[in-house]
Amino acid sequence: MEQLLDSLTEALPKLSASMRRAAAAVLDNPGAVAVTSMRGMAEQAAVSPPTMLRLARRFGFGNYEDFRDVFKESLAGGRYRDRATDLRRNTRDGGIAGLVTDTADAGIAGLEQFHETWFARNVEKVAALIASAPKTFVVASGATFGPAATFHYVCRMAQPAIELVNIAGQNAIDGVAPVSAGDVVFAISTLPYARPTVEAAEFAHAHGARVAILTDRPSSPLARLAEAAIFIETRNPHYFPSKISLNAALEAVSAAVAVARGDAAIASIARFEAALKHANFYWSDAG
Repeated sequence: MEQLLDSLTEALPKLSASMRRAAAAVLDNPGAVAVTSMRGMAEQAAVSPPTMLRLARRFGFGNYEDFRDVFKESLAGGRYRDRATDLRRNTRDGGIAGLVTDTADAGIAGLEQFHETWFARNVEKVAALIASAPKTFVVASGATFGPAATFHYVCRMAQPAIELVNIAGQNAIDGVAPVSAGDVVFAISTLPYARPTVEAAEFAHAHGARVAILTDRPSSPLARLAEAAIFIETRNPHYFPSKISLNAALEAVSAAVAVARGDAAIASIARFEAALKHANFYWSDAG
């Protein structure tokens, strides 16, 4: 990808006005190319979709998908080095102040969809499955495991029948091995998708579990398994996909689970809180 970006930069002054806009859109946000359709990138560049195709062919690609695959491979193949190189290149002008602003802008843009009715419905569907399940298994791997652990800790206050798998030396399939028909597996993964999470969700689905997911796009390998799905935005200037929308979505789901369980959730939270108080868990300087 770095070589292609260098070629685009070198050729930029020689391109037609529309091709220059198309190339500039790619250079400004290389990560977007991997996750955005040709039409979507054309809209961002304010050009026609055929212009994006001409750009791809100008640089030796038979079609736009071949051009896009260079960016997909860089992101999905775990080539964080390339994204770190992009990060460094894009920070040369604006410095760290610009990077902080760009990070905030990406996070805010990712949260905009939380205002949409369809997004709230998806959160409600996932929460309803977790709230009513005999048992819920939360599955996440890699960088999503931390947010999943926080979600599990908070959600368990309102819904005790929830378990975080692949901890204490377990792998993900070990964790879902006891799954029964009617149980729920809540699988969390975004591009590049963690194989242990996908395989655990597949195993659970094959054994009768209902699958709810939190992922980044309908083409995710988790999507074909899901009865309920939340799709979030992960694009940002960082070399690693953003977790801002993911954390916010998990917070919304845990709150929605508490609402869905009603009085049972209130009683469960009260018991949890009493246990913390009994253990003198929270520091205080009183006395």
